[in-house]
Amino acid sequence: MNKWISVIIINFLLLASCVSDKSEDPSTEKISLKKAKEDFDIFTAILKKAHPSLNVYISKKRFSYLTDSISNSLTDPITLKDFYNKINFIANETGCSHTNTDLADYVYDTLQNRAVFFPYPVRWIDNKLFINVVGQNLSERTEIRRINNESVNEVIKNLMVYNPVEGFHRKTQENLAADNFSIGYFLKYGAQKKFELNVLDTFGKQRRITESAISLSEWNNREINYKYYYDPITLDYDFYINNEKKYAYLRVTTFEYEGSLKQNAFENFCNNSFELLQNKRNIKSLIIDLRENGGGKLYNSFLLYSFLTEKPFNEFERAICKIKTIPYTSYLEKDFFAYKKDDVNNNIEKEFFARLNKDFFTMPDSLINVWQPNNIHYNGNVFIITNSKVASAASYFAVLVKNAGRGKIIGEETQGGAFSGNGFTTLKYELPNSKINFSFPYVHFIYTNKEEKNSGHGLIPDYFIPDSYESFKNNDDRQLTFIIDTLILNNKSLK
Repeated sequence: MNKWISVIIINFLLLASCVSDKSEDPSTEKISLKKAKEDFDIFTAILKKAHPSLNVYISKKRFSYLTDSISNSLTDPITLKDFYNKINFIANETGCSHTNTDLADYVYDTLQNRAVFFPYPVRWIDNKLFINVVGQNLSERTEIRRINNESVNEVIKNLMVYNPVEGFHRKTQENLAADNFSIGYFLKYGAQKKFELNVLDTFGKQRRITESAISLSEWNNREINYKYYYDPITLDYDFYINNEKKYAYLRVTTFEYEGSLKQNAFENFCNNSFELLQNKRNIKSLIIDLRENGGGKLYNSFLLYSFLTEKPFNEFERAICKIKTIPYTSYLEKDFFAYKKDDVNNNIEKEFFARLNKDFFTMPDSLINVWQPNNIHYNGNVFIITNSKVASAASYFAVLVKNAGRGKIIGEETQGGAFSGNGFTTLKYELPNSKINFSFPYVHFIYTNKEEKNSGHGLIPDYFIPDSYESFKNNDDRQLTFIIDTLILNNKSLK
């Protein structure tokens, strides 16, 4: 499964390879009514034809109502940014965290060094917005209450749409909106030269100040190098043992390892870690930290779970797709058309030849892999840490652990779902006139160990332990501290 990347869109955009000679902001350029209508009709048709979970969280009637309303709202030439917002609104309504939309790369390339973006990385805690960067005009932990005369609660609400989740809209999107605040603000409100801020500083004094906008490249510099409260991710995975407190800590920040060398290294890491655990009989608890893990290959989530279970398990309960071949191939993104189209069509033909009903094809049960418990599986207590960024294969792994009664979940509701998800290869399209990109997987699958009924939420933790202002202020790891001090040292075992 391709890693879901919209929550790290800033870093993705900085890697864009296409450079435009235009010096102005092309997102303000207008496209004709005819071209906008054409693009919107193509976008809608592709979703209807190929999106595997289009009507899981939004009915056909509701989808038609929304798309008809937006189509009817197109009455004049429209800017690229405003048209993108209409496209993105529909994508967000699908309830699929893997359905992503983006302006063309050249739009962002022209903005890399233009000072039009909100100047501070921020964090959303206890329904308040705090500055999360050091060494700037406003100190870290300053609370922002209003931006350009609008309350931050309303701003965050407006930016949630750029941060899709699996299922129904929920609070998780508020946290994600704060994490991607600068690009989201640009997409919603457009380029800004200055920001009028109402703030409450760390001394409790309310002030009204004006801050200048910064470039996208400078924002990325502050995000990477100068954040105040953050969990530094220097390795894709890590493992250590605390002999004194009798627990092991395993951190996995992604399940996506490109190339055989990286994939083999992760598999060796898992084998070595659990072999060491098997020889450490005094280690009664294992903490698996999934925070910031946006997913990746399903295979790796199953691999890790095989070290925790004593029972065989299916990779999923059912997998379905709508298509027998990729439709609307003339609108496929050019690299996808060249390098992925034929492989996907071959996989569909080999794996989805059985009809489920008039709308869907299904993978026969005989093709759904069954995993056996690993010979060096761990039998002790298991605690999983999650936050709002846990999605896709990472969220599914946590579902497997929780609903099998194999471990407890500590932290926040996940971005990924608790009942089903979308995956396999992601189809990538480009609209012909606006050059807006959009993508979604072609397979919908029902989880093994799913919740009893699809609630449309993410995985709800057994212990809801969000960050607090105190943990933010002191740069404390509240979730890890809770597990060690409250659950492990007080012998709240799972057995």
